[in-house]
Amino acid sequence: MKRTLMISTILILLAMFLASCMNTSVSNSDGVFELIKRANYCELFVAAGIDAFEITFSSFDLSLEDISPLQNILIIIGQDSDKTRIALSRFADVDFGKPVLRISNNSADMITVSEFDTVTLEKKLITFSLQEAVSPSLIGDYNGDGFITLSDFASFAPSYGFSTGSGKYDEKYDIGASQKQFMGIWQKIFSDLGLPDGSITLADFAVFANNYGFANPYLGTWTFTGAIDYNSSSFGQVDATGNGTATIESLNYNFTGNVTMSFEADYEDESGNPLHSEMTTTINNVSFDFDNLVMTIDATVEDPTGSGSWYDVRLRGALKTVGDAVYAQVPSGDIYLLNPERRIGTWSGSKQ
Repeated sequence: MKRTLMISTILILLAMFLASCMNTSVSNSDGVFELIKRANYCELFVAAGIDAFEITFSSFDLSLEDISPLQNILIIIGQDSDKTRIALSRFADVDFGKPVLRISNNSADMITVSEFDTVTLEKKLITFSLQEAVSPSLIGDYNGDGFITLSDFASFAPSYGFSTGSGKYDEKYDIGASQKQFMGIWQKIFSDLGLPDGSITLADFAVFANNYGFANPYLGTWTFTGAIDYNSSSFGQVDATGNGTATIESLNYNFTGNVTMSFEADYEDESGNPLHSEMTTTINNVSFDFDNLVMTIDATVEDPTGSGSWYDVRLRGALKTVGDAVYAQVPSGDIYLLNPERRIGTWSGSKQ
């Protein structure tokens, strides 16, 4: 009798042990996701080809500490009395053979999936002619620094799941109808804002996640060349060439302090005699503006002859993108003296 009881006990313990080692799996018929359950945690896998995924668990007590994103994705978690909703996106660099989310909980095998949703963004690219162009913008850059980072995500996430009429809805996060409208360095970025639909949903999250990590393509170091061909009332005919670089670090597009520029100039003295000089001048109050695919640079330039005078100048040129480079090119690149405005030369610039 004792022997029979002992064998029965061993068999029960062995069965319990084997049960604790077994995995169960929940998936949908289309293979969009698979949730593999283990004794004290479960792992979520998603299929390749989708841009955002949302899953809702019902009748299960989950805490935020139980939920861990994997593979550097973005997630937004929403909870109410009986549901936990998790939205996931930024799958561009995901290994789909590995899990994207882990839920650690002693009752993880009791998790129930009540619903799920997916978004696949439309893959199309439209190029504008300059006459039809609107200025591309870095959608999702909510603090305006030219980069989409964690601070922008922290701004976007609290509005997820809300619609017009809610105090948490904000139209600036309603970006799901945005499109990729530009070639070159802009082609991977949603840069043309679509019309809001009144709800901040998975499509809006997918657009934000696509742009997450990008910087405005206009930021960086630009190389400039220019030529002045101008009949000055003070100096007669002035011919000058110059070049230089400028680094735009943030989207206020302004420099602090002065910039020094060296150049060579050919001009005439008061008697009409030709002169050649190598000069250095100071530029300050430099600002950049990018609008309708046109780059405008305003600055104040010190008279290089040492007269103490300052001149307001403006450079304006049409932009185009080729690969990862941006160009502002002649013949559309013009240099103007202001007050009154008159054209005095040409320029070109590029950012590789």
